[in-house]
Amino acid sequence: MTKNISNNGYDFVNLELPSGTLWATANVGASEPTEAGLYFQWGEVKGFKVDEVGEANGKKYFGWEDYKWNIDSGKYATYGSMLELKDDAAHVHMGGEWHIPTPEQVKELVDNTTSKWKRVNGVRGRLFTSKKDKTKSIFIPSAGYMGLGALKGKGSLGEIWTSKVGSYLSCTAETLDFGRGHVIQQAFYRSAGLLVRGV
Repeated sequence: MTKNISNNGYDFVNLELPSGTLWATANVGASEPTEAGLYFQWGEVKGFKVDEVGEANGKKYFGWEDYKWNIDSGKYATYGSMLELKDDAAHVHMGGEWHIPTPEQVKELVDNTTSKWKRVNGVRGRLFTSKKDKTKSIFIPSAGYMGLGALKGKGSLGEIWTSKVGSYLSCTAETLDFGRGHVIQQAFYRSAGLLVRGV
């Protein structure tokens, strides 16, 4: 996987995408591409490691009861609302011009790369390789998601947030979802804990 250094000190790959969007090589909170990093509820800037999640007091539960945003009122209660930078985990943690990808940027990634289910250093995930330059790729681990105090789908499912509230249900936000046999864009409940990859 080709690495460059961004102006703000984070590694990125130029996948030769039509828009010129540069994708970070690792998730927010991870130091290597194979690490999960931190899990975030949509629109929250505080992330959590696996050992900080659970049902006991003091642990993050990742349910509606510990979600910051009211899904029935407020700035993110409207279908298709876009995340503000102050509520963008990638921007807050990485600084500079980094931000959570839009659904359009995720679609561009999927459309302009070939993806392969792969094991890298013992970690399952998807390798997205540029169609224009096959030496350039990013790896996103199948690190699952957090929900109701537990990690689910690790090793079989990958989920990263986009910056847009779901188009049909405001309690959801759009995501990139993948597994061994699929790569799709879908909506996921905003109270769940998903990974964040900066662009």
